[in-house]
Amino acid sequence: MSNTTLLFLCPDNALLGPLAEAYLNSKANGLIRAFSAASAPSGRLSRHVERLLAAEGLDARGLTPKPFDIFLLPYAVVPDRVIYLADLAPIDQPSHWKATTSSHWWSIAGKPPLAEGFTASAGYFLKIRTVIDRLLVPPGLPASPAVRDVA
Repeated sequence: MSNTTLLFLCPDNALLGPLAEAYLNSKANGLIRAFSAASAPSGRLSRHVERLLAAEGLDARGLTPKPFDIFLLPYAVVPDRVIYLADLAPIDQPSHWKATTSSHWWSIAGKPPLAEGFTASAGYFLKIRTVIDRLLVPPGLPASPAVRDVA
């Protein structure tokens, strides 16, 4: 059984993408694999990422802003879905990607530049967690014990 692969895209891959990547990877029990990137990545993670993830019992180790271009390399992961976390123009999907790779806009944040304070960052993370939790356990369906325990 193959796993679903998601690629989160955000303006600079310093805050939104890494938060979504870390949270989904921690909650999906290996059924979904998340990555994140940006067309213009920042030189470093937002100073709020480590604190926000730690509050959820998650670790920021291994997270770093990445350019979208790494997903264009011949042996790179090809996502099943591209998730836009801010109001960004869609990327031109490479010809070697699957014809079934779909794009989705979650509207976590508006158009860049994004608010940079801790309160705004925490608000973005709450939206990310809410959407991911709904993705993993759609409303009206009982949670499996493995998913129920992560709430």
